[in-house]
Amino acid sequence: MINNNQPIGIFDSGVGGLTVLKAIHKLMPNEDLIYVADSEFVPYGNKSEQKIEERVMAIAEHLITKQVKAIVVACNTATAAAANTLREKYSIPIIGLEPALKPASESTECHRVGLLATQSTLDSQKYQELKSKYGKQIQLVEKASPLFVELVETAPEITETEMLLIEKELIPFKEAKIDSLVLGCTHYPFLTNLISTIMGTGVTLFESGLPVAIEVKRRLQDNLHPQKNIGQIEYYSSDVQKSQAVFNRLLEKTVVIKAF
Repeated sequence: MINNNQPIGIFDSGVGGLTVLKAIHKLMPNEDLIYVADSEFVPYGNKSEQKIEERVMAIAEHLITKQVKAIVVACNTATAAAANTLREKYSIPIIGLEPALKPASESTECHRVGLLATQSTLDSQKYQELKSKYGKQIQLVEKASPLFVELVETAPEITETEMLLIEKELIPFKEAKIDSLVLGCTHYPFLTNLISTIMGTGVTLFESGLPVAIEVKRRLQDNLHPQKNIGQIEYYSSDVQKSQAVFNRLLEKTVVIKAF
């Protein structure tokens, strides 16, 4: 039975899921949160589905030992590979991610939509089903981008060299004259300002942080923390040394990261 005081567990292959954590913390500031970054194995986008599922189950077991009342799979790739397996094994709510293709397809005026994601997400059956449902009435331009994940995870700052790489990555979307761009990986929103600058004001960006936070609140509406105190956040990583600097940079403060 779920206890209101139990924390919410959130995980990703690396730091991308911090965008989801921020959205959840902003919407439900009283909730205690536990975040796990599988930094030793980032990125998931180039891993086999079997390997991803293996890592997901290991992280879930860790979160279960912390008595979480829900697990948020803050990674499109991991959701596609293993969310159903988690739901079969655990009775607590499992909330996954999917690229925001539905709102983008409904909002586009020129019927041209771009979608950035990992190759694993693009190849997944879950995404193919999403594409079949919402991509038929639009011109959909897809691109796998491991570069953006790498930049968020490793680049201490974005210099002119990185900007040129980002511009090159976005050329197919510029050429297609899209008006909507789906950021189909939780790492990508950390580059929102740069992407917006390159794509221009005529292109709307769609990401998953707030929609997921809203879904978590809906699923837990009867089991939210009753206290008015600001919730505590615990951070874990499978490679603390690798994670520390990038966590501090993206969260704009020094945090304590425990080994998972």
